[in-house]
Amino acid sequence: MAKNYFILNSNQDLEKAYQAIILWFKGQLYEVEGIKQDTYYLIQARKTGTIRTLLGSNLAFKIKIYISSESLNGKKEFVIETGRGKWIQNIAGASFASIFTAGLTIWTGIAMAGWGLWLENQLISYLEKDANFVRVKPKEEGIIKESNNTDYVYEINIEKNSDQQQIINELQTEIDKLEIAFTDEILTEEEFVRKKAILEKQLDDYEVNLLIEEKVKKLQDAFSQGILDQIEYEKKVHDLEANVREKFLTQRKAERNKTKIVKLKEALKNGIITQQEFDRKIAQLS
Repeated sequence: MAKNYFILNSNQDLEKAYQAIILWFKGQLYEVEGIKQDTYYLIQARKTGTIRTLLGSNLAFKIKIYISSESLNGKKEFVIETGRGKWIQNIAGASFASIFTAGLTIWTGIAMAGWGLWLENQLISYLEKDANFVRVKPKEEGIIKESNNTDYVYEINIEKNSDQQQIINELQTEIDKLEIAFTDEILTEEEFVRKKAILEKQLDDYEVNLLIEEKVKKLQDAFSQGILDQIEYEKKVHDLEANVREKFLTQRKAERNKTKIVKLKEALKNGIITQQEFDRKIAQLS
């Protein structure tokens, strides 16, 4: 996701920005939906016609509008935060986590990255020039030097903001519920493993895409400034995505297997499972 900060002149600015963005997408022939949730607004938009066919009917551009908890220049500000993912059929009834985790595997594809960058630039330009919102530019914003280093460093324990942590917490809560249901013999082992694997994949996809989005943003800045041409940009996005995803998922699988082995050893020691069951379950982890 990318964040763009604007000066907050009145409490009506969020509503004005919300309405302006809705109208802009409609003018661009996008199907668009939006809702207000507590202190923020959510918008999703997807293209109709030929572009929709090329990008996929469920591909959506997502926006969150809220008052900033920090200030870049000492004045009150609000944030236009953009992201990409899957179109939600019932946005009003969807959970916060489902809105921003649906369709995560398509977030950072080459076509999606280029489309998202172009669309974000067009939208921000409209808000500045036509809707007359004053954008705040970070002091450190400037020329970005291209790096030839393609060995991208990645860490699983990246710093997350409150919204990102909320999504992760919601998914982890659902996993915890499955653990309890399995312990209470409401779910069979097969049902438990299948349902848990689905939630763990959602969680992994979300976290790996946070890592990728953070790095793609730097490439997008370089592309916008003309440092990278289209071919160079797409190649670097492709290489980055493959590199980060593979490393993340390999490490995450190793961590989970390590935890499972500890639990299996404890179960074997306490006579909960037999040696044969232990050996079978260990073999399934490889």
